[in-house]
Amino acid sequence: MLPSNLYSTYRQYKHDTDVVASWLAQTGKTLGCAAELLASSSVSPTNVNLKSARLKGKARKSARAQAHKQAGSSSEPSQTRQKYVLALKNFVPLAEYIGTKLSDSKIVEIPAVVPTAIERAITVRKGFSQLLQEHGQTLKLESNENHSYFVSVLEKVRHVLEPLFKDSWAKKALPKLPKITATTNPFDLLDFYDAPDFDLGEDSTAGSGQAGKGKEAVDEGVVVDYEAEGAASSLVAFATLFRDVRTLRTQVKNLWAAYAKGELSLPSVAVATNTAINIARFMEEDAADSIRLNGDSKTAKDWATFYYEMTANSQGINISQLTPGSLMNLDAFPMFDESMTLSFVLLEAWINRARVSNEVMSYNGQFGWYDPTIDYDAAPPDVKWQQDKAAFMEVAPQFDIMGRFNTTSPDALPKGVSSGMPVEDELLRGLRLLLTNKDKPIPFWLGFATAIHLDIRRVLGRQSEKPFWAMMRYNMAIDDSITQNLEYYENLTIKGWDQIDGNKLLIRLQSEARWFTENPLYKVIESTGLLTSRNNKEHTFLKMHPLFCGLWIHYIRTTYHLVAAQFERCWGGILYTGHLYNALCNENLISDDEKWDDMELFYRLQGGKDKFFVGAAPTERDNYHKQLCMMMGFSATSFIASTRNKTRRLVPAKAGPRSLVAQGKVSSRFHNHYQPSMEGIKLSVDDVQAILNKKTPNPQKTPQATPSQLIHQLALDIEAEIPETSVDYLAMHRQCWDFLRSLKTAVDPYFTRVAGPGWIEREHQLPFVVGYIFSTRLDPVGGESKMTEFLVLASKVYKEVVAPYRKDVTHFLETIQDYDKKLSHPEDRFLGPMLNELSLDEPEEEEEWVDSEFEEMMEYDRQMDALCREYDSEWDEDEDHTSADFRPNDPPLDPRLREGFGPGESFREFYVEPGEPPKMSVEAMQRCARVSRALNRKPSAVSQKDAEWLELALKSPEFRNTRQTSDQD
Repeated sequence: MLPSNLYSTYRQYKHDTDVVASWLAQTGKTLGCAAELLASSSVSPTNVNLKSARLKGKARKSARAQAHKQAGSSSEPSQTRQKYVLALKNFVPLAEYIGTKLSDSKIVEIPAVVPTAIERAITVRKGFSQLLQEHGQTLKLESNENHSYFVSVLEKVRHVLEPLFKDSWAKKALPKLPKITATTNPFDLLDFYDAPDFDLGEDSTAGSGQAGKGKEAVDEGVVVDYEAEGAASSLVAFATLFRDVRTLRTQVKNLWAAYAKGELSLPSVAVATNTAINIARFMEEDAADSIRLNGDSKTAKDWATFYYEMTANSQGINISQLTPGSLMNLDAFPMFDESMTLSFVLLEAWINRARVSNEVMSYNGQFGWYDPTIDYDAAPPDVKWQQDKAAFMEVAPQFDIMGRFNTTSPDALPKGVSSGMPVEDELLRGLRLLLTNKDKPIPFWLGFATAIHLDIRRVLGRQSEKPFWAMMRYNMAIDDSITQNLEYYENLTIKGWDQIDGNKLLIRLQSEARWFTENPLYKVIESTGLLTSRNNKEHTFLKMHPLFCGLWIHYIRTTYHLVAAQFERCWGGILYTGHLYNALCNENLISDDEKWDDMELFYRLQGGKDKFFVGAAPTERDNYHKQLCMMMGFSATSFIASTRNKTRRLVPAKAGPRSLVAQGKVSSRFHNHYQPSMEGIKLSVDDVQAILNKKTPNPQKTPQATPSQLIHQLALDIEAEIPETSVDYLAMHRQCWDFLRSLKTAVDPYFTRVAGPGWIEREHQLPFVVGYIFSTRLDPVGGESKMTEFLVLASKVYKEVVAPYRKDVTHFLETIQDYDKKLSHPEDRFLGPMLNELSLDEPEEEEEWVDSEFEEMMEYDRQMDALCREYDSEWDEDEDHTSADFRPNDPPLDPRLREGFGPGESFREFYVEPGEPPKMSVEAMQRCARVSRALNRKPSAVSQKDAEWLELALKSPEFRNTRQTSDQD
């Protein structure tokens, strides 16, 4: 179910009808109406499980806490009231009774929410009534009499109560909807409920002109404990669900378009997209009860088809008149896609085949192959339809394999293949559950998820593999940093880190970062021969599923941030060094040109210097030691002269020692939601509040939002937190530790003499060096000069040890942030060296060389392809589209032409076909040619490693033959 402060159109409409029923019943009861007018025909279906067994002990306490959490901040008893059903036949008698009891001279002040709710419910139901009248001959889904009767009852109630209204503000505030005609969208009337600024309170709602007055309505006495009989129509439930899902889909497409333009990063868009799919699932659960109550047996595909037929009819298109040469009316393709009927057709076609076989159903190219170079928006309908079929059918076997892999026990996997993938997006989870439960119908939210998947592929187009390379980049960076840290601290231990098995946390995270580098899934595919040659390519799943790549980056990055922040809390290198650096700056021992950019960054990440320290950052020598002691966990009263502390001993504070605070409040809430499960993620009230609280300056009042607004805000919040969660705490810690090691060596002779050889017993005590230096100020004999001496010595150590690397962490952060924006489409072949060096800085001359010779390179590649066919007659057999039903186009460039990146795609080793003598791969020959031409034209653009590799490759007879053939041509 949706959290209380996130409303859907269906919940809003249902609430309107409940408000009318509750006000009529409560007012009639107060005025002494007959008991039969209040008789409840049945108890609300939402309360059928109220008579459950009474919990005890911890179970009762846990259930009570969970109920309180779901209820939000409100604790009013009305929130747990049992709802009763008010018979529709009693609406008008109750309204008439209220009207006769109240004299005209004493007009009752009806809460503003009541006339608003009546007006909106009438307008929406009347619109559906007109809709059914127009399409009733062909769309026999629901009794029009039911709609007409409900509308007539509400209109009579409004007519009876109208003299009692204090004024007619409701009529003036509510806009009139356009008449439903054959040329308008049948569900446009639901825009009437688009009121994003509503403050629903808990049990009331107001019109768009009364935004923010929901709480006032509750105070006026409208306690919603009745619901209207027959209000939960199947058609209304579906229409409101579809309206919200359609809005969500538009919002998600806009987010991915922003990513394609470089305006948003991949993880923020992916997290928002996956959350949108979950919200669609919650909204379907809300509406499903109403559909079941009406005894409706229609599937999600039936409802999608209903919308498809209705919208096509409203545009004057008969979907039964097929376009020649096609199995559908291509004029209706936009409605076919918008209604998500397209998604359900693809899902049903694949799932029916997959369920009858225990084997993975491989795609044989019967609908052609997906081509990301096609401009989808400009393509004709038949090409769009073909591309959608190919896009889904190509990746469907990969989803099947992934699902099987997630549910297979480690003992059943091939030897050497690890399991335990930590991330599973909602589309992958939904398809997995659909395959394992063969009787389960396709849910509406899964059709929505499939439509989103196709939308993403369409929006990215030529950039469809961009998320994969971004994901591999993050994996490499985190793997490298953890490796360095494990080697750096190989023989060092500290109690707090050992207690939580900290190194095991890092090793596990490193193995997850290497998961697709080692690629156990591909090993399974290779060993079992599950897929055809076209599908059996490494990383096919990742390159075709950008959503998964984005969630993976978010999980890996956020988990790394949290573990690294925990590491710093145990060791304290950054925190203590930050105190010393602040002192050096205050003493003017570090010039502006020598500032430690990385430490300044950590000050900002903690909210500024005043939050990095305990209170305001110290600027006087007297406060250096005092602030450090308070950070270590001693009370400020230790430094106040009083009769209770004559010895001036340090008194521990109740709060304990301070440490750096982990960042990414919203990111942290979502980082662990994506592990394979049966239920999917659960969006709690606290999750929603964490997102929406950033929208209001008043943290005491959480605003409400539509689902579309929520995911947009979520994407922005994750985006804003990327700098916080991408900073490499471990790299910064190693910088600080090098500084402290060198500083300890420099001051060791003095402190060994005055404090003994055991002043620093173990290396994990290195941060205490800062405390010893600050404490020299307290020496009554020459303390001032001695502290000056040590601070000057510390500044010299800083300039020798830290200054050369003072921007490394900051520079890497900027690299990570700009990576997605700088990475272009997969035809950018010069990303290999850039990725291997973990740097995005490209020489200007190389960039100019790429642009100026791109066309020439394309021509050379075509020549190389012709040469390859001489070596292998089946070289391009998998690109044969003779049986495909789509318009021919040039095949996309092979994405494996990247240089030296990724397992199985490195061209630094010669390729050997099974059973054949060693020979040079075609890709390696192509690369040889490019490097050779680069050496001839611009030697500076070629790295030393590439030059050495070329020298080795020139010994290959295949390359010499290739070069001779090329020269002759």
